[in-house]
Amino acid sequence: MQSVSSKMTEILLVLRTVEHSKAARKLRAWLLSAVCLCFALGFTAAGAGQVSAVQPTLQNHPDQPQPFPNYAQQLTDAELKQHPDVLVLAFHAVIPGETINRVIAINPSLWEKFQWRPSDDIDTHTAVDAKTIVQVIPATHRMEVHMPLYTKSGAVIATFVCVWNFKDERDAPDLLRKSQQIRDEVTPHVEGVEQLLSKPL
Repeated sequence: MQSVSSKMTEILLVLRTVEHSKAARKLRAWLLSAVCLCFALGFTAAGAGQVSAVQPTLQNHPDQPQPFPNYAQQLTDAELKQHPDVLVLAFHAVIPGETINRVIAINPSLWEKFQWRPSDDIDTHTAVDAKTIVQVIPATHRMEVHMPLYTKSGAVIATFVCVWNFKDERDAPDLLRKSQQIRDEVTPHVEGVEQLLSKPL
């Protein structure tokens, strides 16, 4: 099969050999339109492979509209007020009817960037494995604690995250205990994901 460029060359050669009669001018105009169309198709075909190679990004909004601020946000705001030294608090959960774990509540200053964003692997797996993951990052003096969130009856339904700034790595054990304390303050108020996603009380 001939390439697009070789076909273009043949058409241009025909254009050069057409005489300058009235009929010939019409033919030249028709052929010129064909050249433009072939170039357009050629560029489309060349770009098609690039477009198909791009991976679609996960949507940063729920499949169905959700009440917001929600009850999880009410709990977040209350704990941020009670613990002003914590940098970030966030709830991650799977909205009923979806399969993606998402941020369902976080500091109001971070809503635009993170609210409803799909969670990373750590926050997704924490709610499944019920394992606490601690990330201490000395370069940025940042510590993240990813914990399973329990209902007051003891079922794991989501991931609860605390983020801190620290001065010394030796602060890590104390910050872990503080994170667990905040999570445990929330637990008696949690009945299920549907409650967390409902309107504030």
